[in-house]
Parts: sequence; structure tokens; C-alpha cells
Amino acid sequence: MRYTTTMNQEMKRRVTACAAGFSLPRYRELPSVGLYLDQTVQLVNSCFRGFPGVELTPSMVSNYVKQRLIPGPHKKSYSQESIAYLLMLSYVKTVVSMEDVRLMLQVQQSSYEISVAYDYFCAELENLLQYVFGLKPAPDEIGTTHTEEKEMLRSALLSVTHKLYME
Repeated sequence: MRYTTTMNQEMKRRVTACAAGFSLPRYRELPSVGLYLDQTVQLVNSCFRGFPGVELTPSMVSNYVKQRLIPGPHKKSYSQESIAYLLMLSYVKTVVSMEDVRLMLQVQQSSYEISVAYDYFCAELENLLQYVFGLKPAPDEIGTTHTEEKEMLRSALLSVTHKLYME
């Protein structure tokens, strides 16, 4: 029992350290030249290194393209837009069903440009990770408007972040 407790404390310490220093690249920092499938998967996984269960595989990417959740490759290369969607999908897929992900993406696409939505996703995720892992007493309000779309995203991100904390 003591070994398990020590192991769990070590895992929590490592994940909390990841949360403290966690930062996703903003849209303008994502590669503007297309990346091949393996490069895309490697980039996404490197962003979530240290977060158990948050990972992407080449077959997942292919399925997301087939399901039209993300734009397909152009000349075997994935665009900046596709990479942004994959980063968002990789995090929320652990809690949100694919049908709900599809709905969230439809709402996002009708409300915000991908660059705006993705940068908001990054800021909100970083904000909520620090809150859930006890690095600040309350989450900050991100942005100046309060919309249902933002509340829906915050709820999804909080669910995943709490799940990550519990694991």
C-alpha cells in the first residue's frame, strides 16, 4: 500500500509539474508548411508529453480525416489548421464522445475562425490546468465575452483536466 501511495504521489508531482510549465504553441507558432503524418503525430504527442492518456496515433488521424473532423492532407501534408484541430481533439477525446466532438467543432466553425478558437483553447487549457492542479485558487476569465460556446469548451476542458488529475 505504501509503495502505491508513494508512486501515486510521484505521478501527481510529475503531472503537477507538467501543468505548471505547460504551454501550447499558439496558432501562428504552428508549422505553416505542411507536415507528413508521422511528423504531425510526433508534434501533437510532444505537446502533451507527461499527460497520461493524451496521445495521438496515425490511425486516429486517418479516422478523423475519414469522419471529416479535420481537413485531409494536401499532397500528403497536414496543414496548420489540421494540426490545430488535432491538438484540440487529442485533449478532449478522452472524455468527449466523437459525436459531441463533431458538434463542438461545428459550433466552433460557425462562431470563430480556427486561429481564434485554437488560441482561446490554448489559453483556457493552460488556465484550467493551473487551477485544477492547485497552482492558483480559481480559474481566470479568458477573453472579454461570455458565450455558450466558451462555456461549452470550458466544461469539456474541465472534465478532461479533472479526469487527468484523478488518474
